[in-house]
Amino acid sequence: MCSLVLPGPLGCASSTPPSQAFGSTRDKLAELDEFGVLLLKAGLPTEFLPMGSELSPSQARQLRLHFDLNPPRLMEYSPWLVADVLLLEVARKQEATSRAELGRRVQEFKTLFVLRRDGYLAEALSGRPVQCVGPVEIRDGGLRAGTFEVDNFYRRDGNQRWQHVEMPASSASASR
Repeated sequence: MCSLVLPGPLGCASSTPPSQAFGSTRDKLAELDEFGVLLLKAGLPTEFLPMGSELSPSQARQLRLHFDLNPPRLMEYSPWLVADVLLLEVARKQEATSRAELGRRVQEFKTLFVLRRDGYLAEALSGRPVQCVGPVEIRDGGLRAGTFEVDNFYRRDGNQRWQHVEMPASSASASR
């Protein structure tokens, strides 16, 4: 029979609390507003989240460049498109936009859907797919599935029919 002898104490008692490995990330997440959550859902890493009560046009341009370098995954695609619309609006202005205003603008997308490149209509803010429209093909100068076009916003009318919704600068691909 073999026995194992471990040098030193088996348990380590310390009066010093362990360091918090995710402290800065947790602090950033605790301060998130609607716009910050949107950026996270769009695939922005926490270390790039803008802080402060306003977003400047130069910050918006930098965030758009970051998104250009890191294309969205399927579940991030719809929130990414919403974020791009909002960031483009801020980037085109000559003054900063308050985070409260950006949060209000995020709410305008609550009932909207986006056709993804895989042929699914997905909730604009969550990216959750809700309906398969069909295969996407190049038709009439755009990427389309049925009567829907990629990068466009849609909502259901009172009769549950899909309607195209015009949004300012709503086509991320056209705005690049």
